[in-house]
Amino acid sequence: MATKKDIINTRRIRKIDGSFSWIDHRFITGGFLDDLSTIEILVYFFLVAVSDRHGVSFYHDDRICGLLKIDLFNLGKAREGLIHRSLIEYRAPIYQVLALPVAPVTPPTSEELADERRKIGLSYIEKFKEAVRGGGRSQVCSRK
Repeated sequence: MATKKDIINTRRIRKIDGSFSWIDHRFITGGFLDDLSTIEILVYFFLVAVSDRHGVSFYHDDRICGLLKIDLFNLGKAREGLIHRSLIEYRAPIYQVLALPVAPVTPPTSEELADERRKIGLSYIEKFKEAVRGGGRSQVCSRK
């Protein structure tokens, strides 16, 4: 049985004037909120509030930290968590709140993240070795 929702203050009913942001109800009802930290929730809600109709915003990290009263480390950690859960994308200083995935995404474990970082590091080392060994030598070592 649904609860009847009466308007409590008829003089202060919200209306859309100018910009508008929204949070998909599935964020709450679909389990997306369940495993987020308090700071991840705060950052997500902030990004939703300041983004345009495409979910894009361009607040710099220091400004976000000042407004949310958090430090850069916690912002970075929250951003990484939201990215791993496929809720946002980030390319400094641009943030994009994404359409919710079909179901909540489980972030990688710390071991999986370390393995991924190791693989990326090894790929850079291999590219460097190839450049030094072969045809790329002139590009890496030339002094024109």
